[in-house]
Amino acid sequence: MLIEALIIARIVLSVINANTANNLVNWILKTSDLFVNPFNGITVNSIQIDNFTLALTPVIALVFYMIASFILSELLRSFSRD
Repeated sequence: MLIEALIIARIVLSVINANTANNLVNWILKTSDLFVNPFNGITVNSIQIDNFTLALTPVIALVFYMIASFILSELLRSFSRD
């Protein structure tokens, strides 16, 4: 859940073009790099629609981590004693 929150924050900060010199923005970007970098090079880095550019790598990472967390939670639920 924390990983997804970091990646969503990274996407939002990218969309609003946040100042990377800000300490909080810089921390979010550097921390989320750990989880996003393994997905670099899967597709093009970004898509551009008119004047709007969206980085695809964080979106791909977010989808992967959401699917992985769902699978793990279902596995844990199936092995619980309830």
